[in-house]
Amino acid sequence: MKCLIVGGSGQFGITLSKILNKRKNYKIDITTRSISKTKSKLKKYGLKKVRLIKLNILNKNQILKILSKKYDYIFYFAGQSSPDLSFKKINQTLESNYLGCKNFLEILKYLNLNTKFFNSSSSEIFSDTKKKLNIFSKKKPISPYGRSKLLSFNLTKKFRKIYKLKTYNLVLFNSESYFREKKYLIPKICLAAIKAKNSNKITGFGKLDVIREWNWCEEQCNLILNCMFKKPNDFILSNGKEYSGYQMLKYAFNYLKLDYKKYIKNEKKFYRKKDFKLKRSDFRKNINQINPSWKPKIYGKIIIYKLIKYYQKNKIV
Repeated sequence: MKCLIVGGSGQFGITLSKILNKRKNYKIDITTRSISKTKSKLKKYGLKKVRLIKLNILNKNQILKILSKKYDYIFYFAGQSSPDLSFKKINQTLESNYLGCKNFLEILKYLNLNTKFFNSSSSEIFSDTKKKLNIFSKKKPISPYGRSKLLSFNLTKKFRKIYKLKTYNLVLFNSESYFREKKYLIPKICLAAIKAKNSNKITGFGKLDVIREWNWCEEQCNLILNCMFKKPNDFILSNGKEYSGYQMLKYAFNYLKLDYKKYIKNEKKFYRKKDFKLKRSDFRKNINQINPSWKPKIYGKIIIYKLIKYYQKNKIV
């Protein structure tokens, strides 16, 4: 089975590639803006059995050439993924999350391919609510990132309903892995605890009272594998385990036997321009669509412990 992972150098691209690599009947191609940088990154994480293809997702001629190879599955993971940064990079966020996706859908329609297309969406597409979220919940994003993801969500759905393409939306809640960029909250928390342990360093944070479902990326990718064999639809992939930033912070510092209050400070420069205080999923309703027997194994303190051990072992600070 031929798989194309668009934007394959991020945590989802790397994680899904590693899983598919273990299966004998999958051939994986990854698109990237920089062959040399991505090759070095994949080598670092022990990912060898993939082919790299240079691609500008805004260039439809390049996409046409690539898709003429007739892939069985296409995973669209490209895109600027920071809600906070999206306020500063509005055009880049829109181009990468929406226009690139639009180009792929239009070329798939033009070639009349039977390919299954998976668009990575986000919990940021929903409105601010205390209710548990399912795929039909009200959608009203508050950031350019969320708006760009909602545009691609709606377009992916449109191409499925009107043009009968085999298109899927994968609505992903917060995800963590060894490959996650260190600027995000959970890696920052883990690294702050390590720095406090090693050198008594104090780290500045924004608001830590936000509540999220932090997932382990590999578990979400295993759910994606389940979705691959479902009828084209829209799915929420999250574990239903909610924790505040403070809870995750306490897990990290307690693990290293430290009092976090001595090593963190609140700094307004880290506040997001706009943010949701709470994001939680209607886990049982969502998971029944994918695999009713599935249960998460890695969440909460387990995520924190895994990351700290990995960072310490690989001397990442």
